[in-house]
Amino acid sequence: MELTRRSAASNLLGMTALGALLSAPLCAADEAAKSPRARHCLSVFYPWQADARFDFDYYRAKHLKMMGDLYGKSVGRFDVRKGLRKGDGSSPAFIAVMTVEIRSMEGFDAAGKQHLPALLADLANFSNVTPVGQIEELVG
Repeated sequence: MELTRRSAASNLLGMTALGALLSAPLCAADEAAKSPRARHCLSVFYPWQADARFDFDYYRAKHLKMMGDLYGKSVGRFDVRKGLRKGDGSSPAFIAVMTVEIRSMEGFDAAGKQHLPALLADLANFSNVTPVGQIEELVG
């Protein structure tokens, strides 16, 4: 199968929602989000599952480095959190959560259109969990 931006965003490893999110520019209704004062981040959640595999060393050292290199100055600080347990002691809701500061939404959108297939293809190197991502506005 030829890997294109469209096939990666819609088919690769079942990541339809995350691929669409990372490759789609802001819609017209999000004009307020383009405000110079608005601050944004991307959060990616890796839901816990009984057979979850997640290589945090690879993720931090290689995957996030690749994303930083590909997205350049459009992104800033990366934070990675490992889920340990819920408040009641049961399994965590997420095995991992990553957030990255978006410094330039326009640059972020452009980089996503160009480099998303490489990021999605790298998923198999560190996890068997299908992530869920969302763009967020920081309000506090």
